[in-house]
Amino acid sequence: MNQTLPTADLNTAGTTDVIPSVAIDRIIAQRNEGIALFMQAMECLATARKILLDASGDIFLYGFEDCVTDSVRRIDKPEEAKRNITRLADRKIWDRLMTDTGMYTFMSSCQRDEWNSQLMSDTCPEITLDNVLATFRHLNACKMQTFEQGLIDVYRKLSWDYRTNNPCRLGKKIIIENLLYRWSNGRVTLDCSGREALDDLVRPFYLLEGRNVPDFRNSIGAQYGEFLGNGDNVGKLLEGEYFTVRGYQKGTVH
Repeated sequence: MNQTLPTADLNTAGTTDVIPSVAIDRIIAQRNEGIALFMQAMECLATARKILLDASGDIFLYGFEDCVTDSVRRIDKPEEAKRNITRLADRKIWDRLMTDTGMYTFMSSCQRDEWNSQLMSDTCPEITLDNVLATFRHLNACKMQTFEQGLIDVYRKLSWDYRTNNPCRLGKKIIIENLLYRWSNGRVTLDCSGREALDDLVRPFYLLEGRNVPDFRNSIGAQYGEFLGNGDNVGKLLEGEYFTVRGYQKGTVH
């Protein structure tokens, strides 16, 4: 039998109306059930985060908390919540698959930019077996054109201000501006776009000799990024298989 709160007569006019009785046992039971369900949801979210992290191969699922917050605020729109968490997971998983399989090797710098923009857009391709296989097959089939276009893209960006630069033909030396990233404290490093540009330059040499193009994780871009470190080797020469690389404090690379 439910316990009820005692009632108080608040009618100063002398009538018999009182505050309705309240079933305190029922209220406490609802409170306990609500808290228990909330804690279960917390456990489910923690499990979901761990599973998605394992799938992405990363150590942090940036944006997960925002998805949770938005889904709670818009609890009446579950499809929107599903779409948001799906995009978040798919972006991470695409990056893992492209990295682990070395498929980024078959992308030029411009293609990487376009790919990253697509992943961050509302048209992020869904992770399905068919989509993954189709993407990999397309990149492999078009790699020759990709490598050629990558070299063209680098030369199109060359400045005519340097005597050694001729954007219309290959020369003995080229100077690429703003290839190194300059930090506010003065140090310079090679970021992803810089690595990709160096890779775009070297791939045609491998093709001309009938050799396999190195995986992007072991390419000239990766080598120079490691060589440069935190800027300790600025101005020093790296000997590559087909050309040398030397970076300068102002961000140019020769």
